[in-house]
Amino acid sequence: MAPTLGFALLLLVLSTALFLPFFNFFSYKKANFDQLEEVNKILIGLIFVAAILTQISLIYSYVISDFSVANVYQNSHQLKPLIYKISGSWGNHEGSMLLLISVLCAYSTAFVFISKIEAKSKIIIASTQSIIIAAFAAFTAFTSNPFARIFPAPASGLSLNPVLQDIGLSMHPPMLYTGYIGFSLIFSFAIAGLLRQKIDQDFASHLKNWLFFSYGFLTLGIGLGSWWAYRELGWGGYWFWDPVENVSLMPWLAATALIHCLKILEKRDIFKKWSAFLAILSFILCLLGIFLTRSGVLTSVHSFAVDAKRGFFVILLISLIGGAGFAIFGAQSHKIKNAKITFHFWSKIGAILVNNYFLVLSLFIVVLGTLYPLFSQSFFDQFISIGAEYYNKLFAILLVPFLLFLASSYFLNYSEKTAAQKIINRSNSLICLIAITLTSLTYFYHQEFEILQITILFLAILVALLTLLFFAKIVISDSQIRFFSTSSIGHAPTTAAHLGFVLVLIGIVLTSSFGLTKELNIKEGETIKISNYSIKFNSVSYEQGSNFVARQGNFEVSSNNQFYANLSPQLRFYPVSEQTTNEAAIKHSFFGDLYLVIGQKDENDFYALRIYHKPFIYLMWLGCAMIFAGTMIKISQRFLVKL
Repeated sequence: MAPTLGFALLLLVLSTALFLPFFNFFSYKKANFDQLEEVNKILIGLIFVAAILTQISLIYSYVISDFSVANVYQNSHQLKPLIYKISGSWGNHEGSMLLLISVLCAYSTAFVFISKIEAKSKIIIASTQSIIIAAFAAFTAFTSNPFARIFPAPASGLSLNPVLQDIGLSMHPPMLYTGYIGFSLIFSFAIAGLLRQKIDQDFASHLKNWLFFSYGFLTLGIGLGSWWAYRELGWGGYWFWDPVENVSLMPWLAATALIHCLKILEKRDIFKKWSAFLAILSFILCLLGIFLTRSGVLTSVHSFAVDAKRGFFVILLISLIGGAGFAIFGAQSHKIKNAKITFHFWSKIGAILVNNYFLVLSLFIVVLGTLYPLFSQSFFDQFISIGAEYYNKLFAILLVPFLLFLASSYFLNYSEKTAAQKIINRSNSLICLIAITLTSLTYFYHQEFEILQITILFLAILVALLTLLFFAKIVISDSQIRFFSTSSIGHAPTTAAHLGFVLVLIGIVLTSSFGLTKELNIKEGETIKISNYSIKFNSVSYEQGSNFVARQGNFEVSSNNQFYANLSPQLRFYPVSEQTTNEAAIKHSFFGDLYLVIGQKDENDFYALRIYHKPFIYLMWLGCAMIFAGTMIKISQRFLVKL
């Protein structure tokens, strides 16, 4: 019953989403726009309700273990814990596409009911969103049906990949999709602005909250993905420069540039073409990510094993949606005129513009590194692998001038003339001295630092201190008594986002420079030392979970001859899927993580053991959380100011 109802509701989503843009097109010139807006609300609301009920139908099939549904049979098992049955419904290609449609409909519904934008623009945006919904609903219904049936129904399922049976799966995909799919609305805004030739300050004001929401959740999704990989995969890393990791970074880079363009557009009525182009590009990059994970053209731990027909359908979607977007941009962009404002290169606007070029260059580096091996293999029959060294070196080089311009922006204003003398007068020698001192202490502690690493660390610390100082000055100088004063709350999002960004950089540099790794074979009763830790292998025990058995190593850790922690990493075996996974044991502290992974036992009773020491690695996830918090504060600030 549930699968049949779910598929019928999916077809309802498709048919209603197809009807809406045609209805708007034939009614646009004759209808009362307020009445047409109300009709759009009803139809979009219907699409949303149908999409949510479709999602619930699939989840219900998982919960009751209805193995007559092929998707449930391939990705679930009756012994699997309930939370993983629910999250498993989107841990596969078909289910993830259904989740994508649900999120897309949720954005469209929120927009038509919440946004106060002009009715004519709202109708164009709603129509564009409906076309995108219809495209993905058609793709899911006809090439990726999550409700396809099996007859006769198997007695049990094949279970979900054990690596995906983690709390990270319950959070990472929904957060990432909330970020990804939000850019469809950014795309639709750009289309409406171009068609109506209204890329202006009002456009920026209405668009920015939707952009901040999507950007915040994309950042959170990327951060959760790296945290999940760090905890679950047992290799002590957080970013592999995997092609699918790269495609989540691409729209993030484009959106970062777009945020700063909208800031200048709202203040000075310039950067209009930049804003429209980046809005379109951001969503196209999201579609590219969907294509790469579902086309079978790349080998990735993230990619879904799908056939070429699905890949062709997705590339057709990219061509139609992206082609239409850029065609409209090409046809209308010459009609969009910036305000006649000149600005000095050495001003805040100039610094933002230069850093936007660095962001676009970074985007090009990621796109080239991700796609060139695919083109080389397809057209030249040459297999090329581009590793982490390519990205790390190029990004490290670009970060130095990027951080320099970011630091200098705190001394600059939006006026046309900002002389070097003004910078000197407003500079704070104490801040530079503190940054130099902290960086020097780090260097002398670990003298294997490369010059590029020490430069990035110094600039990141400098930017962090300048960010805090700038915000402190704003709060102190504000004449209002209320905690959420106009000036302080206005600058809080920028402070949180910039501080979060540099914390991510500091965490990466310190972890990569100070991190220790030790791989060895060890017997029960032996002790090993790493850094200032002494780790004793006490015993082995065996544990049983709901759908796995585990061999657990029990280790006692001391630091400076004092007890520090008991750690119990596991090697788990899942009988249904006949797969083995490592479950790391991690001790978190202010100075970093101690990370243990136990492996197989050899014929001499030696156990493989990997030990990692990751100093200050939590700064990366704290930084992502601060960026997310900054975006949410930005969205909420208009309400907080009224308190």
